[in-house]
Amino acid sequence: MATITISNAAYNNAKIFADKQNMGVDEFIVTLINKLTYPTKDKKKFNLLPMEQMEPALQEIINMSREETLDTDGVNAEQERMEYYKEKYSL
Repeated sequence: MATITISNAAYNNAKIFADKQNMGVDEFIVTLINKLTYPTKDKKKFNLLPMEQMEPALQEIINMSREETLDTDGVNAEQERMEYYKEKYSL
């Protein structure tokens, strides 16, 4: 078994966190070191395809969040709504 030296402030912070997690300081430090030095193998990397390579339905869903919001309460709400539908559905 080895000994490490840390500042009192670091130890106190580790103790507070460990107490909240219902574990001892030594268990917390060992867990932290293991997570940093032995990364888990079950993490999957996710790469988002470029928009051009996505299915058209997925592109449409993503683009919905990018669209401008309509003035639904204002004086021009009906006009804006109709312009939106004409553009979207080629009415």
